[in-house]
Amino acid sequence: MKKLVFILFLILFAKGNILAQATKDLRLNFGFQRNLPERVFNSKISKFNDKNGGGSIHIYPKWFYNKKLSIGINMEYAFVIENYQSDAIGIFNIFSFSPTCNYYFSESKIRPFAGLGVGAYHVLYHSPKLNTGIKPLIGLNIYDYFELSLEYNRILNDINVDPDVMGDFDNYYVGIKSSFSIGLFQFKKQ
Repeated sequence: MKKLVFILFLILFAKGNILAQATKDLRLNFGFQRNLPERVFNSKISKFNDKNGGGSIHIYPKWFYNKKLSIGINMEYAFVIENYQSDAIGIFNIFSFSPTCNYYFSESKIRPFAGLGVGAYHVLYHSPKLNTGIKPLIGLNIYDYFELSLEYNRILNDINVDPDVMGDFDNYYVGIKSSFSIGLFQFKKQ
């Protein structure tokens, strides 16, 4: 936990120093995500098993250092479907807070990007309470108002799940995320 606080402090400090040096944009992204079931990647799983499927909603303030680099904090609630064990299907409720950096490969109106986020994940009603996770992603930014991305969320800690109560979800989920973006502020170089 101390390492996470230190990393967040370091990012905020660096962001403050960089902010004083350049003309930049602050945008707010928000939207939803559809988590792909594991059977999409593994044909041995029954077509009726929606393990690791689900969805999420997110809010993501993002600061553009320049047209090719953005830094933001992705805050997300996801529900991930467990591995089916009976007719009663449970879900895992996951909250995440991930500082994320994206690199945009061009400065055109429609531009591909790749990014990486590292942050804290909390799976409700399971231990440990706070988990470290990573989120690599690729996507497409359209006119700075809409983004479509493919994201892989991986919780690095082992989640303790009682097998008599719930199935598992393998500590990851893959989602197709759509985000709408609105401009909040534009900082001008002094």
